[in-house]
Amino acid sequence: MLFVEGEDESSLFLSTCFLLPMLCQITLKDEGCELLAASRGYIAVVECLVKLIQSDGQNGEEDSGSIFLACDTVMNILLKREKIRFSLGISTFSSLLNALAYWADEEALLKQPSFNASSLDSLAGLIARSLSSSGQDTSDTADLLELITAGART
Repeated sequence: MLFVEGEDESSLFLSTCFLLPMLCQITLKDEGCELLAASRGYIAVVECLVKLIQSDGQNGEEDSGSIFLACDTVMNILLKREKIRFSLGISTFSSLLNALAYWADEEALLKQPSFNASSLDSLAGLIARSLSSSGQDTSDTADLLELITAGART
């Protein structure tokens, strides 16, 4: 079903968006993740998520719900990747990482009408508190905490 294109559609975007609630549900189980990985359907989900992020919320709440479902679907697969013996195709996920980096960019966030400098400061503080309260003292976490804390102060 993921590979069915509409007459007026040159990609699988609308079909994938329509199927996201079902895909999210089936990937809650290992078998669903295996199926999506084996059929390479996860590629359609990643491409859909990238398009949704790049649309910059032009479709409002409809996009938000689809973004959450696509993120959940991708996360379900990633969290179960060892159990289902799934190896990541870096080329598939590099476009997603690029879109997420843009989405989290300070300038992009500040362009959003409901997001301002105060929101950015609060978000940085929340991340810093979350990392400091996690109790993990690994050097990677400590380095990340230091970077975020420094960014929150500037």
